[in-house]
Amino acid sequence: MSKSWDWKTNISETILQKSENPQTGTPPPIVIDGALYSGGPDDDNIYLYGGTTSYWNTSFPDYQSPTSSQYSLWSFNIVTKTWGQFDILSSSPQRPSGGYWAAAPNLGLAFYLGGMLDHGSSLQTLSLSNTTKFGILGMLVINMKDGTAKNVSTAGLTGNNPRSRGNLQYIERFGDKGILISFGGSFRSLSDKGGAVVRTLIPMDAIEVFDVATLDSGDGTWYKQKTSGEIPQPRIDACVVATTAPDNSSTNIYLYGGRNDTVIFDQIYVLSLPSFKWIFEGTSPRFGMTCHLMGERQLITVGGYSSMNLTSGCDWEDKGVGVYDLSTLLWGSRFLADAGDYTVPTPVVSAIGGSINGSATMTSPLAGYTKPAFGHLFNKAINPNPPTPPPQTSTPAAGPNKGAIAGGVVGGIAGLFIIAGAILFIVRRRRPRPVQPEGPAELSGSGYPIQEKDGSAPHAELVAQTGHYAELDAERAVEIMGTTHDPKNVDVKDIKDMDDIKEKPEETEVKEDHKDVPMV
Repeated sequence: MSKSWDWKTNISETILQKSENPQTGTPPPIVIDGALYSGGPDDDNIYLYGGTTSYWNTSFPDYQSPTSSQYSLWSFNIVTKTWGQFDILSSSPQRPSGGYWAAAPNLGLAFYLGGMLDHGSSLQTLSLSNTTKFGILGMLVINMKDGTAKNVSTAGLTGNNPRSRGNLQYIERFGDKGILISFGGSFRSLSDKGGAVVRTLIPMDAIEVFDVATLDSGDGTWYKQKTSGEIPQPRIDACVVATTAPDNSSTNIYLYGGRNDTVIFDQIYVLSLPSFKWIFEGTSPRFGMTCHLMGERQLITVGGYSSMNLTSGCDWEDKGVGVYDLSTLLWGSRFLADAGDYTVPTPVVSAIGGSINGSATMTSPLAGYTKPAFGHLFNKAINPNPPTPPPQTSTPAAGPNKGAIAGGVVGGIAGLFIIAGAILFIVRRRRPRPVQPEGPAELSGSGYPIQEKDGSAPHAELVAQTGHYAELDAERAVEIMGTTHDPKNVDVKDIKDMDDIKEKPEETEVKEDHKDVPMV
């Protein structure tokens, strides 16, 4: 990624053969719906957590049956090309899949929210039927510096409603240690063990935000903030990236694609912070891909689907990657290593004021912040330096945090794993120092019943699962996405659910009562 390329003419990939952990002789699991995290600035590893075994093609020569959940966290060193594994059984007794995930490389932390267990999760879940899925409460916090993890209660976020297949975005510049933004997804009751992926879709007229610094004193604090503007329809399997205006007056989160139970969405939406205002921009239906921010203004998509009929052959993304300019809002086939600085796109300027260089005039939510403490997380970042009286000259505002938040999970095959991993590694290497440097739910050991930790604070459990597609089979063909875009939504009412890759009957129930999730 240090050189420009055009997927039509000169893109290349390197496929690495999957190898065993040299210390244990154990190969890494082959999974889908796993989470892939970038390590810190001085860490040469990327980390795989969770995932589930696909039963779509059990006759494949390299098919691997579910493995023990004892090692649900793995690392891959991009320099030595070797795998490592970590025993986090005490905090994550199972291997979840389909959860929300994000990394905070500046802190050396990774986060995994919610998820599900099913027949392919591990050896311990093989007794489950092919049509059974368990939702999981809680959030796993992984310390990538030492390979340990802890689970924390999310009672203030989910209550008794486990969630899955949404998005989690880390933003370093807000608060003392950054914040996590939770987007969309679907939730189900604890008693719901049906096989359908889509249950009650979570609306996006309110966004849930976690203050990472509050982990220092317990399970942390979640806030719920009302949004305004052109609010997206509820969805699962979308992807997100974030970048900041040149003067720090806004941070803009781009939400791409996704689906519900009948439609694959073609939209790109922008959620601008701290105004919490949604802005719509269009095209190209897709779901299940991952998004990566390269430099300050280019979105690279990896993998994904344009149809829920997974046996229909390759789609228009015939090279496995796509390139989107976050400033011009245009898709193209070329990645530019020297694309330049991010500027705020015109539709966003029209919505929040200012200019392409920043100076946003809408710097708080339309209806105000939910709580004063929540607003304080943003006020410090927007106004980092109070004005000084004359004759002194005011200190210039700190430069923008250029941290690229690219929580990459692989779109299914080894080649895409290498691409996503390389993107994660390069993004981390290019990340400047922070502008303002600052200093799971419980998983029952036996499997599926949820129990809470002793003590006054409830701890929901989290049984392993991850966000999107992380299949690590190095033997398979490589596909790289193109950029021909159909601006229309794709009707898929009569197409089987994506989880039919397990060849099991599927429920399609979607509750219409989009209940608010209990918040702190």
